[in-house]
Amino acid sequence: FDNPAAAAETPTRQLTFNYLIALNSWLLLCPSDLCCDWTMGSVPLVRSWSDPRNIATLAVYATLFTVLWNAVWVDDLRSRTLLM
Repeated sequence: FDNPAAAAETPTRQLTFNYLIALNSWLLLCPSDLCCDWTMGSVPLVRSWSDPRNIATLAVYATLFTVLWNAVWVDDLRSRTLLM
């Protein structure tokens, strides 16, 4: 297959696809490791919950949650000023 994660079993597929969000976020911030071909196993599958790459996935989701929380719920002094 061109995409081994798509053909993997259920927990491996979800863990790998979630890790790809973290990997692509890292490549967006630091594109030094870009590759012209990301097929055929160039990104190894995340096969278990104890894989250390899951920490990167949790960090990305925690960062996204924090940014969204601050954007929606944090009330600061600037939001109470009247603009004319």
